[in-house]
Amino acid sequence: MKIKEITIYGFGRWVDQTFSFSNSNLITLLGDNESGKTTLHQFIIYMLFGMTKKKCDFYRPKTSSKLGGRMIIDHPFEGTVWIERLDASQVQYFANNGEERDEAWFRKLLGNMNAEAFQSIYSFSNQDLAVFQNMKESDISELLLSIGLTGSAAVYKVEKKLQSELQKQFKPSGTKPVINEKLNEIRAMDKQLGESKRLEKSYKEQVEKIHTLEKKHTLKKAQIAQTNEQLEKEQLMEKILPVRKEMQLVSGELQELADVRDFPLDDQEQIKTLYIDINNINRELESQQATLDTYTKKKKDLEIASLQNEKKAQLDSLLNQKAEITLMRERQRTLEQDYSYKTREITEMIQEKQIHITADELEQQELPFYLEKEWGSLRKEQENIQDKLTGSIQKKEQLLKEKSRMEEEQKDLNQELLAEAHIKELNQRIEAYKQKNHQDGRQQKNMYQILEKMIQEKQKQGRMLAITGAVIALAGALTGFTADIPWLYLISLAVVAGVYYFRRIQLQDIKQLKQQRESPQQNHPGQETDVTEAEYREAKEILEEQQELQRRLHSLEDRLQHTRSQFEANEAVRFDLAEQQNSLEENVVDQQNQFPFLQTVNVLYWQDIYHLLQKLIQLTNEKQSLEKELDRVTERIYEFSNQVKNWFKTNGLANQTNLEEMMLALEDIQQHEQQHQHELQQLTQFIMDVQNKLTVLKQKRSRYVEERDKLLKASGTESEEIYFEKQTRKEQYNKLYERLEELKERLQILIPEEWQQELTDAPLEAENYYKNKKELELALADYEEDLEQLKSQLAEQRLRIEQLESEEDISLQMHQLAMEKEELEDLVRNWAVQKTALRMLQAAKNQFKDKYLALVIETAQIYFKEITANQYDTIYSPAAERSFQVENSKKKQRFYVEELSQGTKDQLYISLRFAINEVMAKTSGLPFLMDDAFVHFDMNRTEKMQKVLRRLAEEQQVILFTCRRELAEAANGDIIHLST
Repeated sequence: MKIKEITIYGFGRWVDQTFSFSNSNLITLLGDNESGKTTLHQFIIYMLFGMTKKKCDFYRPKTSSKLGGRMIIDHPFEGTVWIERLDASQVQYFANNGEERDEAWFRKLLGNMNAEAFQSIYSFSNQDLAVFQNMKESDISELLLSIGLTGSAAVYKVEKKLQSELQKQFKPSGTKPVINEKLNEIRAMDKQLGESKRLEKSYKEQVEKIHTLEKKHTLKKAQIAQTNEQLEKEQLMEKILPVRKEMQLVSGELQELADVRDFPLDDQEQIKTLYIDINNINRELESQQATLDTYTKKKKDLEIASLQNEKKAQLDSLLNQKAEITLMRERQRTLEQDYSYKTREITEMIQEKQIHITADELEQQELPFYLEKEWGSLRKEQENIQDKLTGSIQKKEQLLKEKSRMEEEQKDLNQELLAEAHIKELNQRIEAYKQKNHQDGRQQKNMYQILEKMIQEKQKQGRMLAITGAVIALAGALTGFTADIPWLYLISLAVVAGVYYFRRIQLQDIKQLKQQRESPQQNHPGQETDVTEAEYREAKEILEEQQELQRRLHSLEDRLQHTRSQFEANEAVRFDLAEQQNSLEENVVDQQNQFPFLQTVNVLYWQDIYHLLQKLIQLTNEKQSLEKELDRVTERIYEFSNQVKNWFKTNGLANQTNLEEMMLALEDIQQHEQQHQHELQQLTQFIMDVQNKLTVLKQKRSRYVEERDKLLKASGTESEEIYFEKQTRKEQYNKLYERLEELKERLQILIPEEWQQELTDAPLEAENYYKNKKELELALADYEEDLEQLKSQLAEQRLRIEQLESEEDISLQMHQLAMEKEELEDLVRNWAVQKTALRMLQAAKNQFKDKYLALVIETAQIYFKEITANQYDTIYSPAAERSFQVENSKKKQRFYVEELSQGTKDQLYISLRFAINEVMAKTSGLPFLMDDAFVHFDMNRTEKMQKVLRRLAEEQQVILFTCRRELAEAANGDIIHLST
């Protein structure tokens, strides 16, 4: 089935628009974004299957009140089919013979396909790919399986929704689902209700027990407080033990550093700074001297490599002419292109119009101003004569056909006419019948009326008898049934038999009366009829036919005479036209002698030739002007080129192949020379700066050395090494002293005032502290465990008493428990329904899988292998322990779907869509629609896809909506451009 043409009255942005699809099976609708591709896609689905009123309102045009259109379809069995839709409800279907058909007939043509199934199998777009891209990778395999089975993600969505709903309602080992939570609540309420009933029996015992527990709780708290105090002391002793040991160690180290206790550190920063400054100055002096040597050497090398002043002036002079010569060369190229273009244009125009004239003849050719008007008059005269002659010939053929047809018809009518003797005999037969049967007809009419009245009376009596008998028999049967009287059944049967018998006799009588009414009446005695009624009617019909034949024959003779007159007038007109044609040909020959190039051109095109010659002459003049200017420019460039070559030869440099390379070489030489001069100036300045820096650094170093020697002498040391060694030991002594003071302050903070004397004088034995602490911690843990048990027992006892004191709550708990159970039953019933639906869906899916999946996967492998350029040649559908996989059999590599790139996932999805289309299209043959479905394809795989589309179009109409021009042009199909 193919869509041949669509006409849009109004749909979205399209109003009063027609699209005609050619005989090609591959149609590409090319348009930019917002050009209406998706709207046109939806219009095709609307024409085939209709839309809801709400969706129709969405596509109602903003600038028109019309909504709808017409579609022409070429069906392989029904031929051409027309569909016309208006709004959501008005639709008409017309068959090939023009008859209007109903919707059931059209649905049968579509294979009983609906819109959802069509979009699932024969239509997809980039929106389907977007849904596929946004899914979790764990769900992609299941989605591809559903697509392979049905051509759509609809099964996957329904199945996932059912599974999600079931999991929200119940899980065998879950707690969050609704049914699980409800079961837990019911169990808790049932348990609580049982507890309430048991606690109701022992209220007094529970009150006495709670007093005993409160006393034990008070005693245990006092015991825990005492143990906590002892444990806190042991923990504190263990905590301060490292501090006390560190204090002992620091005191010993201070004794070893007692010799530097009074060493002064006032000038240490200044001595250290001077030491660093002197070393930095020495390094800077070495670096500056090395820099000075480098700059001096570079300056000598540059002075040797620079050009002399005379050569430099010649170089500048040549480069100053560069701008002029550049413009000249550009002008030369432009003139050459224009000259070549003019020459080619003149040649192409002569060849295209096939004018027998040369370029040299064009330069000398002149066209008078009156020639255009003269040639135009000849053209109009030729067209007028040709039109009249054509009309005369057509009219002559029409008149000859009409004359032949009428003569043939006249011959047939003459053969059908009867002889005069036969007509006279028929008139005599009619007259005899009228005279002899006038009286019998009146008597026969009276007898017919009497018999008709008797038949009606008999029929009326029979109906009354049948109704009366039926009522009596039915009443007897009902009475016998209700009163249990068997003999009434016999009476009812007898009544029915009697009515049947009398009715049968009466029908026989009616039959006889009807026969008498229909049979012709006998003639009266003594009368004889020679002509029957049948003969009378036959004769009358024959005479009427002969009269009609005579009338038609007279009319035909009149028309034949008129046709002959028209034929003679037409011949006269043709003679006049022939004379006009001869006169015109003489004028044409005269013009051809003046202009020989017109000899092979029809007069109808002479005016066009005139305009063309005007343009050719203008182009020839322009070409000559370009040639003169080109010679002048070429001469100036040649002169400059010789100057440049002489400069290269004078300076001993090799000439370049062309002028541009020589100019580039000159610019490089000038640039290098300028760079040399700039570098010489810089180097001279750099050398002066370095020499100044060396003088300053030497003076600064002398001042720093003198100041350092004064400070060392004041500190009592002879050298910097001895000073830094004593400084280090003094700093270490200060740090140890500060640490000792810090540890003392820390002990005062950690130990409470009432425990300071006791804990400070305690021995430094860590093992005793650790052992005592562990014993106290164990004892405290036991006490706290006992206390928690007492708290729990007290809470339970108080709860029991509160439950016993609120006995009226037990009946409320029982009522709530019953309501919760009813709600649970409703939830379980709903869960069972959804569980059954899921099983039915899975069963249908498995049945469809067994029937079609193997064929779909096999077909999809062919497409996927071709699209991916043989990178993947095998597709494995999901099984019990694995999900969707693809394989490269040459490399023996398998990949799960989530391991593929986004573009390859899209290509796998599209391959499955192509496969399900191919399987289903064998039965329905519907068109295949694609809307921008190749957004993630690279250039190589796009080319592969183009081959697939062309092969797919060999068996089925393919309509591709795209914004990619390269895809549309390479698809080798018909392209319809959609303007934005």
